[in-house]
Amino acid sequence: MSLREVAAHVGIDISMLSKIEHGERQLQAHMIRPIAELFNLQFRELQIQFLNQRIADEYGNEPFFDEAISILKGKELK
Repeated sequence: MSLREVAAHVGIDISMLSKIEHGERQLQAHMIRPIAELFNLQFRELQIQFLNQRIADEYGNEPFFDEAISILKGKELK
């Protein structure tokens, strides 16, 4: 599949897609569903992976990251 086809389906220009592909720009949340549809992937799983990566990239090196995540998980269980 060409970059042009993927970019058109996702709704971005080719240069943006190329930058994402080369790690010069980040994938945005609104791009996940069209990518999942295009490549016949589970949207739920792809979004979970996307969110996990974004959270880890942004906060993974913080000293109390694991504790904060544990507290958040505890709130979900209640």
